[in-house]
Amino acid sequence: MSSIPSYSVSQIKRFIYLKEIFFISITGFGGPGAHLNAIIKHMVDKRKYLTKAELLELHSFCQMLPGPTSTQMITSLGYQLGGPLLAFSALLIWVLPATILMTFFVLAWHFTAAQNIPMEFLSYIHPMAVAFIAAAAFKVFLMIKKKTLYVALYAMGTLGAILFRSPWIFPVLLGIGAILSHRASQGEFPAYRAKIRPNWKIFILFISILVVSAVVGNITQSKPVLLFENSYQYGSIVFGGGNVLIPMMYKQYVTFKGYMGAEDFVLGVGLLQAIPGPVFSISTFANGQAMSDWGVMGQLLGCLIGTVGIFLPGILMIFFLFPIWDEMKKMPLVRKAIDGIAAVSAGLVLAAAILLFHDIETSNANFMVFFVTLLLVMLTKIPSPVIVAAAVLFGLFYPA
Repeated sequence: MSSIPSYSVSQIKRFIYLKEIFFISITGFGGPGAHLNAIIKHMVDKRKYLTKAELLELHSFCQMLPGPTSTQMITSLGYQLGGPLLAFSALLIWVLPATILMTFFVLAWHFTAAQNIPMEFLSYIHPMAVAFIAAAAFKVFLMIKKKTLYVALYAMGTLGAILFRSPWIFPVLLGIGAILSHRASQGEFPAYRAKIRPNWKIFILFISILVVSAVVGNITQSKPVLLFENSYQYGSIVFGGGNVLIPMMYKQYVTFKGYMGAEDFVLGVGLLQAIPGPVFSISTFANGQAMSDWGVMGQLLGCLIGTVGIFLPGILMIFFLFPIWDEMKKMPLVRKAIDGIAAVSAGLVLAAAILLFHDIETSNANFMVFFVTLLLVMLTKIPSPVIVAAAVLFGLFYPA
């Protein structure tokens, strides 16, 4: 007599979650805004793991932290559904496809004249990705409260991020949103005594890695340690995602340290547009290229250093803060502020779409790809991989 597998509902739910994360990791082009669109589609509309209001709260929480927003959202949701193990599993599944591809490109540089690879297939990836972000901006706008204050905060987040390009504008805008929302919500929420028990070991680990890598790097001048220190610092201080990280890394790795030429870095950024997953995987590429004078094994070490260094700080923050987030958001102080933070963070998504749209090269073909993609995403249920494949084929046959 055959035995019946004893899979619990929670185990099946976790497996399905990881399957959805893998699907997004291999189809999510365009950075945090586009990833947010995919998370809404797969986690809210399709699987109903959380409501739109809960997703907006989660997005706001991750926007308040430095580091890769999409990665932190996926890790946080995994933590909520299944604890630390599922969170870490989701992190690996999300990060590995992009970082493996970036490692492959680094090795291709070493063994072939990869600098001469034709890039026509990338011609329309940019306008296509911006359309995904624009769709996410519209969907997130629909989630915020439609009171005058929150619509104004949404507009403030959009205009502020467009007018001021400093990475520190993100926490400043979120802080303003929190203060104005708190002042407008006086007396709306009952008192709540939160039971907050932070795991200080994780926070100490976060700070210790930051300090030790800086001290050891400056004393030894070991190139791998210095690269890890740079990556870890960026992962600890960068607000605003990959669009902020890339120019910072360019300045450090090309202009200041001279680890690689400008053409190599720029082409790496171009390749980044052709792969799905987290934009922070540019660190995998940059650190692998920076170790080119150490040979193949050195480049593999550089890719590993870049990957761990850039993602580790943000994940440690999630493991430290997310377990106490459920209690924190019940506190009147946070409860009164969170709607304002959510409105501003939604505006930041629209700002990303506008800024990236402005960077699209002026051509009828680019604008056509943008608007056709936007209509397909908003009005049809065509899977995103089909849209991506169509954009790649269009680039091959009709390069810009």
